[in-house]
Amino acid sequence: MIASLAEPLEKLNGNLIVFDNGSTDGSDCVAQETWGSKSWFTLIKSSENLGFAGGANKAIKDIDAEIIVLANSDTVFLQDSLEILLNALESHPEAGIVGPKLLWPDGTLQRSLRDFPFPGRLITEHLPHFFSSKAYINQPHTGQQSVDWLVGAVMVFRKELFESCDGFDEDFFFYHEETELQYRFFLKGYSSLFVPAAEVIHVEGASARKMFGRETYLKYIQAKLKFLRKHGYRGSILLFRLFMGLLQGCRLVTGVFRPELPLRDIRYTAPYCRRAFHELFRRNRQDF
Repeated sequence: MIASLAEPLEKLNGNLIVFDNGSTDGSDCVAQETWGSKSWFTLIKSSENLGFAGGANKAIKDIDAEIIVLANSDTVFLQDSLEILLNALESHPEAGIVGPKLLWPDGTLQRSLRDFPFPGRLITEHLPHFFSSKAYINQPHTGQQSVDWLVGAVMVFRKELFESCDGFDEDFFFYHEETELQYRFFLKGYSSLFVPAAEVIHVEGASARKMFGRETYLKYIQAKLKFLRKHGYRGSILLFRLFMGLLQGCRLVTGVFRPELPLRDIRYTAPYCRRAFHELFRRNRQDF
């Protein structure tokens, strides 16, 4: 990631803060040795993993800048993408967050447009054959457009707006912290703007897989439930559990009749399905 930003940072006279969120793989030492002599480079280290929200809040707190570009460590900015994103935010005062088109390492599209995770919208997302025209994730990722929320691998926003919303909610340790922030921006009247002219390669979930292994998907369930506890309407948690339980049951049955699927996707395996049902239906006093 740093190498792809070195030239535009020099050109734009910007500064890069690398927040090491309790890593143990020596990547902080490599970054310091490689880029420590650059005036635009600063390394901040945390002795523990604060989660994405906690780490981002701490890194942003003392930054003296109007515009923040928050990027995951597993991203690579393609040529001119940083400038395009900064120009887009400047040109669109109604935008709370601006984000690029995300690509897989092989250059293919990584779908990054999403609906807020309310039950009705999740149904349109997971049943594309019936609702393909409605769910953002199934829309062509071509033209510049405002959406509910963008996958937060790269987010460009104004620090003033970020602070007025009290930053990321640190109750979200992994997943949907950017969803919840963009929802609060939305409540203040700001949109999330997708700018496909800017392209960034993203190795999705690399950090989470190091921590949670193949069961990373399970963390989405609790994150969505947490979002609904904070922002959902009456009965939304029940509807979410019923729909996602039905979806997981269909995956389990499909995995039995199509044994090649569990080999490719853990969500079709029996052990994963048992864990998913447990995460969905375990009792939480906040739900009642």
